[in-house]
Amino acid sequence: MARKQAGKQKPTNKAFRKRFPPRDSAAVRALAANVRRLGKERDWSQDQLAAELEIEQNAVSLIENARSNPTILVVEEIARVFDIGLAELLEAPRGKNA
Repeated sequence: MARKQAGKQKPTNKAFRKRFPPRDSAAVRALAANVRRLGKERDWSQDQLAAELEIEQNAVSLIENARSNPTILVVEEIARVFDIGLAELLEAPRGKNA
């Protein structure tokens, strides 16, 4: 049996997936892909983006992995930080052949 560390137990993958399931939403998937792409284009880490947004790094990770349903205020701030329109941020990325 696993030992607890100072009263804290690391969540299992199953518990994580239950708490943060992948969102079945085209808008959330588009947001995730665009945030990842725009961060890479600027060579920003999740920590750097989190600092710009004034949110936690784990919140950025959840957004980038389509496991979050961020508020419209956070989505607006993401668009502002990347200097793009809100609609562009939520637009589905085009494939390489498009």
